[in-house]
Amino acid sequence: MKNTEKKVRKNIVLSASIDRALKEMAEYYKKPQSVLIEELLEEKLKEYKRKKRKEAFERIVKRAKHYAGITENKTFQELKEEMGGEY
Repeated sequence: MKNTEKKVRKNIVLSASIDRALKEMAEYYKKPQSVLIEELLEEKLKEYKRKKRKEAFERIVKRAKHYAGITENKTFQELKEEMGGEY
């Protein structure tokens, strides 16, 4: 899949050791340094998104446990029937 997004120029500052490693990786993979940086950032972004989804899921589970105590583990249908079908 070809990336058709508009490219944006960024100026970044790297330590000398990271600069050397980036140059070495670019030669090894036969890719421009900017492509390597973008790929590495995409990997970190995926990891970040997974972590955020997991945190959101954990919040939902925590709330579900809280509401389970309030609703005495009744199903939504049972609660609806008790309320007279208002919802």
